[in-house]
Amino acid sequence: MPGLKIRALEAKRLKIPLAKPFSSSLGVYKHVDCLAVLIHTEGGPSGTGYTTVLGGEGGAAMTVYARDEFAPLALGQDALAPEALWHRLWAPNKARLRAGLGVYALSAVDIAAWDIVGKAAGLPLNRLFGGHRQSVPAYGSGGWHTLTDAELLDEAQGSAEKGMSGYKLKIGTPRDRERISMLRREMGDKFTLYADANQKYNVREAVEVSRMLADLGVAWMEEPVIADSLDDLAEVARKSHVPVAAGENAYMRWGFREMCERRAAAYLQPDVGRCGGITELMKVLHLADAYNLPVATHLAHDVSAGPVAASPAGAMVEYMELFPPGTLTREFKLEKGSLRVPDVPGHGVEFTPEAFKRFGAD
Repeated sequence: MPGLKIRALEAKRLKIPLAKPFSSSLGVYKHVDCLAVLIHTEGGPSGTGYTTVLGGEGGAAMTVYARDEFAPLALGQDALAPEALWHRLWAPNKARLRAGLGVYALSAVDIAAWDIVGKAAGLPLNRLFGGHRQSVPAYGSGGWHTLTDAELLDEAQGSAEKGMSGYKLKIGTPRDRERISMLRREMGDKFTLYADANQKYNVREAVEVSRMLADLGVAWMEEPVIADSLDDLAEVARKSHVPVAAGENAYMRWGFREMCERRAAAYLQPDVGRCGGITELMKVLHLADAYNLPVATHLAHDVSAGPVAASPAGAMVEYMELFPPGTLTREFKLEKGSLRVPDVPGHGVEFTPEAFKRFGAD
């Protein structure tokens, strides 16, 4: 197959208001700040990629980085060689792309490039990556600090009604035990609960909280300590009374390699829009497979479903509907608690023209 030259790379910022503000241990959020990347080829298909941050103005920085740093390097390159494109963009910027918003922007570009590969081949990315299965289980996610007990229960029940067998709530409040106890009582022992600390604790506090979580049958404690201290995370993983999950703030294969080597987490949680895109997500999945660790991706269930389902290490995707209806051209609906990979070329995610008009913030 001949190559496809990239003729244009568009970076578009979308500020998508949340239906209702919510909060975690990290702060209060009123909108989703989104970078959408569109790559256009000469005489071939276009590809879409995106990444998000909750709240703040990170979308502005990501848009500038993609437009001013990456687009000039991408023009004229072969869109059917995303690994080569990834390294072309990363290599001259790697001193500034060790983590953070620059890697978010690189991720969005990479996702768009892989979308083109699938479209040019006429195959879903899931098939290109091995097609281990064509659907992947999902778990419900939310449980924000600002929810009343009634709202918390309603959200968990909504997950169950969609066929999902588990639900994740945020912890780090004075009422954690009461909130979890209520969910356990109302949802029953067969329904799985997960807890997300959002880097709230130090090692001693995290181990203490893990005792409470174990008493209430919680399946994992997510990001118990600061994400930048793998020593702390590994110590918690050794001492915790429940399994530890982490990885949404880990970057590229190297961050996950060390996490695997140190056995710092029982579940790996890469975010395709943060870790370096699909190129890096697949490497994390291969790492996890080699270390016999399950992968439960963070957010972006729509883009993640295909790659996660393609790997034997792909266990689950996090299901959280951050985009209002009409934002994407295709709905990613649950079937008995699982997401079926769209049987379309590429990854299947595209923004509607109306979304760009309604939420555009360039």
